[in-house]
Amino acid sequence: MQTHLPIIEQPRSAIGRDIAAEMASFMRAHPSCTYDDLRAEGFSARQISRYQLEAKNLADRLSTRRVA
Repeated sequence: MQTHLPIIEQPRSAIGRDIAAEMASFMRAHPSCTYDDLRAEGFSARQISRYQLEAKNLADRLSTRRVA
């Protein structure tokens, strides 16, 4: 009888994506982008509906310069 040892997989370290920041960056580069443009860029419909407002606010904040 041959005994097989269980295969133990090493845990993978996942690097999280900041979808809102990626979307905001695209929005800053393409100010008049549409839903279809975001889809063409590779964002899913679920990501767009989830992060669109946050990304828009971030893009607006980053594009506004403050004068001291």
